[in-house]
Amino acid sequence: MKKVLMMAVALMLAAAPAFAQDKKAADKKPMAEKTMAATGAVTAVTADSLTVKGKTAEWTFAVDGKTEVTATGASHKSAAAKVDNKPTPITDFVHVGDEVAVKYHDGATKHAASVRVMAKPAPKK
Repeated sequence: MKKVLMMAVALMLAAAPAFAQDKKAADKKPMAEKTMAATGAVTAVTADSLTVKGKTAEWTFAVDGKTEVTATGASHKSAAAKVDNKPTPITDFVHVGDEVAVKYHDGATKHAASVRVMAKPAPKK
């Protein structure tokens, strides 16, 4: 009986480091994507992408249903579409020439988390 008990204790002690190592690996969380910002004029907009030209660079962002759009009249139009159970594409609110501020996640692709329309282009005479 003592031999069986000693063998069980020895096996538990030998396996303890393996269990501790697995717990440490499970505790590690993946690094969160860094949120960045860009501002400029919209040069192109489609239902799934937005291109913005800033002072020094041009960026193309992926947009989807999770992208939050802030623009004049956007909240009323979004609410009406939600009642009708219809999607509201970004092209309803953001147009070429608009000045925008974009907060995005820079990963494999630049994903726009939020787009805020700051100014509409001046109307042509």
